[in-house]
Amino acid sequence: MTYKEAMAYIQSFSKSGSPVKNLSRISNLLNELDNPHEKLQFVHIAGTNGKGSTLALSSAAAIKAGFKVGQFTSPYMIRYNDRIRINNTDIPDEMVAQLCTIVSECHVAPECSQFEITFAIALLYFLNEKCDIVFLETGLGGLLDATNIIKSPLVSVITSISPDHTNILGKTVPEIAVHKAGIIKQGCPVVLSADNDDSTIEIISEIARKKTASLRIPDFRDCRIIEESLDGTLFQYHSMDYSLKMPGIHQVYNALTAIEIVRILSMHGYLITAQNVADAFETVSVPARIQQISSEPPVLLDGSHNQGSIIALADVLRVSGRSPVVIICGMLRSKDYKTSCHIISQIADYVICVDDFSDQSVKNEELETYFRDYCPVISKSVNEALPYALKITDSSKGIIAVSGSLYLASCFYGKNNFDAL
Repeated sequence: MTYKEAMAYIQSFSKSGSPVKNLSRISNLLNELDNPHEKLQFVHIAGTNGKGSTLALSSAAAIKAGFKVGQFTSPYMIRYNDRIRINNTDIPDEMVAQLCTIVSECHVAPECSQFEITFAIALLYFLNEKCDIVFLETGLGGLLDATNIIKSPLVSVITSISPDHTNILGKTVPEIAVHKAGIIKQGCPVVLSADNDDSTIEIISEIARKKTASLRIPDFRDCRIIEESLDGTLFQYHSMDYSLKMPGIHQVYNALTAIEIVRILSMHGYLITAQNVADAFETVSVPARIQQISSEPPVLLDGSHNQGSIIALADVLRVSGRSPVVIICGMLRSKDYKTSCHIISQIADYVICVDDFSDQSVKNEELETYFRDYCPVISKSVNEALPYALKITDSSKGIIAVSGSLYLASCFYGKNNFDAL
């Protein structure tokens, strides 16, 4: 099987497959592959927002300390390979082809989803390359997510929880929290992000107690914000200074979660010093997480697509103090786009709607209706949007943000739509 053939095979599967009521499908697949997940050590990360950033920050610290680190994320940002990495290097094409061939030969493979096939490929890769530890991000939810097949993670992590995938996980934050808490295992320590509400903390605490899993919640009262800007945030936690390349207070919460992850890993024998953490934090930048890709005017690329992440973007735009705020906005119908549009309408001085990045996007005609009463709005193609935004933005005072969907952000990467900068 060539890489091209492997990609055709993987893409022949639906992303999530038929609805699951248990983990028997992924269990049967991995059993045919001699259960690679039972021979690896994991940090397992679930949550609505912050999973990717928390994974990037904590895994970067482990890499700084000299460990060989597997990283599994979703969805991919630029190309399929970037969701399976070792020490921040994408899996090579030839390994995708080789391992996909092995997975495709399993009798149960035809019954699986694209995510399950990808997860199996990743596990084989991490095992073959003898990774010391794997940082593993859930795909959807936690309880019935394929990644939850792992039995005893070194630490289970739950980041910020807010409404998303409500048709599957539940319509309220407490219902969603129960799904996310499904990754908590008997006797395995848990870290919960400090920016969760009281109801979420209560639910996670109770589930952790029942499973005799020690729970750590970073104490934000011990955190002092020293400086914040579009270039990042300087903060102090437990008398240690840390500098983040990624802007936003929400990234400080992710960083505190990462620090607590590292502390637990050190208890398991993975010696990662506070200096390793500080050095790592200075370098980490996750694509499309309020990523500044230009400075005159500032242009932010952001994959925000739910209430929590859109609020985080709004906070960063407010703190920047820049005006006018021009938003290039595209949304998927599968998300709560009406709530997201309402939040954006409160901070935008001008909105440019785009819908040609996905066949599942909200059409421009509808998207415009959510902004007309608040600010000027116009529709453009993805290729036209940024040049138009630059034309109407005062480079010395204004700011531009591309937001609404990771698929939109990926489309900008893929089509080189930043050539206008």
